[in-house]
Amino acid sequence: MSQASTRSVLLGVFICVSVALAGCGPGGGGAAGDVEDLCDGIECGPNEQCDDDTGQCTPTDDQAEGEDDGAGEGEDEGEDEGESECTGEDCDQLTGGEPILRDFELPVPLFAADSAWNQRADEAEVLPESNGQILVLYRVLLGDSRTIYPEEYGLNFPFMSINYDAWSYPVFRAGAGQQEVLIRDYEGALSWPGPKFDDADLGGPITIPAPVGTVRAAGPADVFSDGHLVLYDVENGVEYDFWQATTTLDEAGNSPGGAQPGTSILEAGAADFFDVTGPGVNPEGVSSARASGPPLLSGILLPEDVERGAFEHALALAIPGPRNVSDDPSEPLETDYFYPTSTTETDYYNTDPLALASGQRIRLKSSIVDEEGNPIDESELAPITRMFIAALRNYGAYPIDAAGGFVFYAEDIHTANLRLSDDEINELIGEAAGSPLPAGKTKWQIVIEKLNEESELGVIPLASGPWWEYAPGGLDPATATYGVANFEVIENALEPEE
Repeated sequence: MSQASTRSVLLGVFICVSVALAGCGPGGGGAAGDVEDLCDGIECGPNEQCDDDTGQCTPTDDQAEGEDDGAGEGEDEGEDEGESECTGEDCDQLTGGEPILRDFELPVPLFAADSAWNQRADEAEVLPESNGQILVLYRVLLGDSRTIYPEEYGLNFPFMSINYDAWSYPVFRAGAGQQEVLIRDYEGALSWPGPKFDDADLGGPITIPAPVGTVRAAGPADVFSDGHLVLYDVENGVEYDFWQATTTLDEAGNSPGGAQPGTSILEAGAADFFDVTGPGVNPEGVSSARASGPPLLSGILLPEDVERGAFEHALALAIPGPRNVSDDPSEPLETDYFYPTSTTETDYYNTDPLALASGQRIRLKSSIVDEEGNPIDESELAPITRMFIAALRNYGAYPIDAAGGFVFYAEDIHTANLRLSDDEINELIGEAAGSPLPAGKTKWQIVIEKLNEESELGVIPLASGPWWEYAPGGLDPATATYGVANFEVIENALEPEE
């Protein structure tokens, strides 16, 4: 396969997808499925089909041509008002149905000023082992699975991508009422509630605020989904986080998995809560709705960031297998995770001593190159991409989860409400003022998909080198070397003084 065709097939497909494991929440890490399996578990809406190359729902040929979809009327109305948003039939491209855009704002940047999530990284020292750690990650991203446990992954893609639909984080309003939630995952296994909840019984139930209106856990629509969901208490500034949230049950009383709309959270595989004015960390050894312990809202791209004109916080990163070299992986060593994480992956990990550990910091270098080592002219990148890479330089990123790629997170497009005009959106994505926005997509979807384009994040690899030569059947990725690294591993964040 040529370099161009390899990139075309693989760009954007390495999202956290569970195959035989429990997912990317507590107790497990997900892996990218083979390319031909990307549409497994994806339920598309009317007049659309799943794209085998990307795993995203796209209009059928008739729908794409605008036949009988009412797109013309919607666009005319949007142009008259200077605003447009995805509603009704125009939202068919979303996996799992129409958006439930939130009607409240989050107080960004979240968490305390001295939290790891808000500490600047631009002057932090580079670690002596940085080159070796980047090489280990580079080889894994090219398919080196010698020290990856337990799955072998057919990776061959050293570029960044953003999860924004399946495997992302929807955010809903918490109400004044209360409800009970059974702590049971999608496979029916009961777990102990976290230490923050008073209930000590296996499976709970725990008492949480009831949501306002319809909620929907993140997709895909199957029991292998992470099914993340956030309830946000606006009055008290508290987020309630859930992994494998169940919003409806089938006739047999079993969970159908993620991406199901409902009016309450009936069950969850794990739950936690955080004050968003606090440090954004958990006590030592405690996991959360993420296996490594941080809040779900920590480090994700939010519409409020874009409205402010900058991501003024560190970013959450997922990689194939954070480090765990313990003889008993269920009891990770303290040297295998660092603040702001409080533990690490115990079911999907890397046993190489030089693998990146949960909570380590990486930073984008001040000058970057493409896959062939040529300097990248950043002025040619869209403003939203320049905003993203500025965050990677100023605040860095923390590996906090496992995924089948080099993955960052944005709020789920089903709930993210980007309150900008059409012309402001066009400016962000590098289009001329007055250009019609794509039909059938929310503004947040348009912006994040621009970030994911081959001409944007798709030109910035972890490091330069002929990665395409290590595709299955090619060179052994365990022997790969790189030319110039775009990222470096830097000293850890400082824990606030008590």
